[in-house]
Amino acid sequence: MTKLHRRRMLAGSAALSIHTMTAQADEKNSTMQPFAKGDVFVGATLLNNPADDHAGVGRIIQYDANLKQKGVLWVNGTTHLVGGLTFAPDGTLWAFDNLAWLVLTVGRDGKQRWIKRLLDRAIGKVQFLANGHMLFTEYFKGDAQPETLSTRYLTLPDHPGQVGVGQIYEFDASLKQVRTYTPDVHGGMSRSMAITHATLGSDGKTLIYTSETGPRLMRFDTGTDKQLPDLKTLPPSQGGPPAMFFDVARTGNKVLVPLGNKLAVIDEQSGQDLANFPLPGFGWAVVTSSADGAFGYVANWFTGDVAKVSLTDGAIAAQTKISPKCISGIAQFGG
Repeated sequence: MTKLHRRRMLAGSAALSIHTMTAQADEKNSTMQPFAKGDVFVGATLLNNPADDHAGVGRIIQYDANLKQKGVLWVNGTTHLVGGLTFAPDGTLWAFDNLAWLVLTVGRDGKQRWIKRLLDRAIGKVQFLANGHMLFTEYFKGDAQPETLSTRYLTLPDHPGQVGVGQIYEFDASLKQVRTYTPDVHGGMSRSMAITHATLGSDGKTLIYTSETGPRLMRFDTGTDKQLPDLKTLPPSQGGPPAMFFDVARTGNKVLVPLGNKLAVIDEQSGQDLANFPLPGFGWAVVTSSADGAFGYVANWFTGDVAKVSLTDGAIAAQTKISPKCISGIAQFGG
């Protein structure tokens, strides 16, 4: 079989897969309501493909601020985990299927707007700059395909064999690419992770980010196009699970990071721990801050639990449960 034939077969399979997932989403009833202040949105894909442990029908669940379910959006057009949930300044919800290289938006009315491929890359999240520009962060770098997963990462058309090059892409308000940055990344345990999770610093230009399952909380200054010293590096674990970062969020001058068995609150400037709140079990890997800065919403990848945690004393103010290994993003609507 020639490379051209193989490429055509893969393209045809991808098109068939997207068509099938779209049909499945169309068969389900979306009940997402217009966004209300305080609503929490969780990307929780319905994984239903026994041949691919990251594939399924895209789903975003809507809760009130105390994690009481209000509705669900069945996403059309995606094939794999829907995550990286982020609100734009105009209240539009953005989300990503990074394994299919897709970006989608949901309007304040709770209806899906558009879905498209902005780059031939796996994009994990978007950050919105004060000048109306956007920073898209690349999820993968290198050529590693984790053998523990049945899902396969796509390789780049312009870098044969590579799953990503780990860059930051700046777009203007018309979705035209205007600049590219090349930050340092760690790779994580799989050696293929680039900027899997990120948040914009309080200065509006410094990206604080992780390579999922790696020990570094990194920083890159997009204003000067320079790598900054790591905000924090975790020491090697002394027994138990290895020390690693997952997601990252910011509220004021505090950075929130779930560390598997706890939620850490870190000073944005010094990287010093301000608080560590233990969480039940292991697998807490997804986080966002509440709009008022009083709580962190965290999710457990392994169990599907979602908790609202006080940033004052670590008390769990509300909790719900979805499904194991499906949650890939949380965001709260600030109004």
